[in-house]
Parts: sequence; structure tokens; C-alpha cells
Amino acid sequence: MKLLALLLLSAPAFAQSVIQTDSLPVITAAPGVTLRELSGKTAPPDARSDKVSVAWFRLEPGKASAWSHNKLGEESFFVLSGEGEVWTGSKVQPVRAGSYIVIQPATVRSIRASKGVPLEFYAITSPAWSSDDDVLTTAPAGAPK
Repeated sequence: MKLLALLLLSAPAFAQSVIQTDSLPVITAAPGVTLRELSGKTAPPDARSDKVSVAWFRLEPGKASAWSHNKLGEESFFVLSGEGEVWTGSKVQPVRAGSYIVIQPATVRSIRASKGVPLEFYAITSPAWSSDDDVLTTAPAGAPK
């Protein structure tokens, strides 16, 4: 229910259409890491927003997002299916369907799918994600590369 409320509050006020996730183009972020942008700066015209972005991600078994952090943007992940782990700095926590992860700006993070199953989740960023705000970095000491 909280996710639904967040998505409704974050939806652009001018949107007058329903967007089907599977109708959006697939973007390959890295081998085994794909996404579809539902809302944000480069989303479909009816869902463009500078205030918030929502992207659907799929990590293939054993794959991970790049190590990075946002300069200003707060980020949340809502896990839809699968299992894995999220690293914030050198701290690791298991995630599974129903997990909700809140990541503050400047927190180095990576999310990883377990070896046996894909991980699907929504990434919600406010203000909307931009390449200018996203900083790629190296894994912290003790974390996987």
C-alpha cells in the first residue's frame, strides 16, 4: 500500500494515460542488467518529470548493478520478485520480494541478484534520476567488485 501511495504521489500531474511496463523500450545498463523507464526525465512524453523517476530493473542471476551513488537524489528500491542482496557501503542485507530499501544521497550502493534466480525491482529516485547526479565508483573495502 505504501508503494502504491508513493507511486501515485510521484506520478506527474499531467499524465493522462496508462503506461504498460512491457511496452517500453528495454535499456541494457550492463550485461545481465536491464531497465525500462516509466517516469523521469527521458520517460515517455506523458510520464516525463523532473521531480521523480521510476524505473523497472531486472538483474539476471548472479548479476549486479554498478557501484555508484547519487549526489542529491534519494533512492528507493521495491523488490518485486527474486532474491539477492543490497550493499550500502560495506554493509550487506538480504532482499527478496516485498523488500523496500531506502538509500540516502551520497550512499555508495549496489544491488545483486542471487546466483539461482533473477531479481526484479522498481527504483524510485527523487528528484528524477539524471546522469549528472549519478556517480560511478569502486566497491568499498570488503564488498564484492
